[in-house]
Amino acid sequence: MVRRVAKVRDKGFAHSDVSLISNTFTQRTPFIIRWTPLTARRYRIFFDQTQNERGRLDSTYSHLGQLLRENGFDVESYTEYMILPRSLKDADIMVFGCPNSSKLRPPEIDTLKRYVKDGGGLMLLSLSGGDRGLMNNMSQLSKDFGIVFENTAVKDERNNAGMPTMPIIRDIIQHPTTDGVNELIISAACTLRVSDKAVAVAHTSAVADPASQPVIAVAEYGKGRVICVGSYEIFRSGGLKNDGNRIFALNAFRWLVGTETLVKPSEVTRPTISRGTEQTTGVQDLRMLTDIENTLKRLVDTVLDLSKELKTIANRVDGVDSNIESLREQFQTFAEKTQKQLGMMIPTKQFRTKEESRAEQIKSDILAIEKEIESVKQLREHIEQRYASGTMPQETYEEQTKKLDDRIKSLAKRLKKKRKELEALTTE
Repeated sequence: MVRRVAKVRDKGFAHSDVSLISNTFTQRTPFIIRWTPLTARRYRIFFDQTQNERGRLDSTYSHLGQLLRENGFDVESYTEYMILPRSLKDADIMVFGCPNSSKLRPPEIDTLKRYVKDGGGLMLLSLSGGDRGLMNNMSQLSKDFGIVFENTAVKDERNNAGMPTMPIIRDIIQHPTTDGVNELIISAACTLRVSDKAVAVAHTSAVADPASQPVIAVAEYGKGRVICVGSYEIFRSGGLKNDGNRIFALNAFRWLVGTETLVKPSEVTRPTISRGTEQTTGVQDLRMLTDIENTLKRLVDTVLDLSKELKTIANRVDGVDSNIESLREQFQTFAEKTQKQLGMMIPTKQFRTKEESRAEQIKSDILAIEKEIESVKQLREHIEQRYASGTMPQETYEEQTKKLDDRIKSLAKRLKKKRKELEALTTE
């Protein structure tokens, strides 16, 4: 027996109705099937790079980019200045990963508001200090969606991942973006001021500073959707090691493009079948099974065809890679000769190999880890001083120092691994 349950909000392709199959013939718990066309396109995400963002696909957000690619998204950096409607026509989501000392111009703000109103997804990520601390003007854009980034720095002495500036957020409101999320780690965050136009889905704890304030908020505007987060570090490589952060990342981007999650069996009314209709229902069930079998056969055929096409594309890509490597070597030879003859400096670094780019990324990761270790050590010294002066109870002192020592050990282990990885790349 098939029962219509819900229609799916979608952009770019249509879903059929969600269907419920009774346990008349399976003798198991009912389950739900959503049929998605085999030609469904991948969603496209732009990560803005025109505002000197700290969150960059080629470094701080490299792991996020990989996670999104593995889950049906295409991601790329947006570098076309200034932001115009024609530039966004192919983007399903636009991300601003913490603009630093840069401000959107009024025409760009108008363009982004129209983009969301017409159905686009927008994600804005900040950091402690908000607009004032970062010298940007994201609130000029977000205020029309009911959200403002405040000039605050969240700290939580009790609920944290080793440092007060790395609070563990457990006050989470049920929403599609937080489905399956029990806790989040949002480092160096600012709080948000949220009006009735928006919904706050995550708050600081009652003992945090500031206490019980929003750090994540969502809004719907026209046909589009918006997510604002108080810290871009929620999606950095370290942040994504937390299960809650990874789940939230996928939920957030899926919600921005309008896809829905499967309907849970408990949320669907189970159909009742009387004895007089068992025979008719059995025929209907058999027909449904036949339809499902035929659909699966078509799916298998499509996958086989797709694998052939992918093989052809792979061969073409190998050819392109070979040509690019040849051109890169030719350019480097030309650059070296030109430097000797004319004394000109030619920036050959932009023609790095894949290994060279990976080495640069690892160096960047090593520098970030070293800075974090230094920060943790400074914090530990500060706690030692407070304890020595008698302003910190022994219980709190022991708890905090243990967390910090564990954090230092973890960072040292990561640092050692990164250095070995870099050594392996540079000695090959």
